[in-house]
Amino acid sequence: MDATTERTTLQLRLRRRVEWVPVAALVLLVVWGIAVAAIVEGPNGTAGGIAMSVLGVPLALIAVSCAAHLVRPLGLTVDADGLTVRLPAWPARTVPWSAVRGVSASSGYVFVDCEAPVGKLPRTCRLRAAHRRLGPELERPGGDGLCFETQVFDVDPAELLDAIGQYAPTGITITDETQR
Repeated sequence: MDATTERTTLQLRLRRRVEWVPVAALVLLVVWGIAVAAIVEGPNGTAGGIAMSVLGVPLALIAVSCAAHLVRPLGLTVDADGLTVRLPAWPARTVPWSAVRGVSASSGYVFVDCEAPVGKLPRTCRLRAAHRRLGPELERPGGDGLCFETQVFDVDPAELLDAIGQYAPTGITITDETQR
């Protein structure tokens, strides 16, 4: 196998204690469907049914996005081109090494600090949202990035750092703050 075809792929499944979230989202979607059916058959069926249907679209998108984690776990492929993130309900997107500023693992988190945009991943995806939310609290450098939370995803920080370290160019700093 030559260097251009070598890669490391990790499947990041939800931790057992977090799997109830997608299940709850699906239950909520079913309850919403039953409520819509009851409203459509009621005295205000047309207006109420349309309103409930429109308001339920975001709920349906969130439920499908959450449930997708149970069917198709988050995938991360590391190779010479960069980090390819495959969200459960989104096409795979690659963050090139030229956009990565550094990678570090701390207690419970692996941060990949990047220049924006991050491989055209949606801003609402868990990895980007966690970086925006947790980065300032943990004194991360400004900008965009990805945050792999070990409390949410079944990922070993050392394994992830090793995979990234195999392929990252020499200019990218990789630190393991869990060993301190």
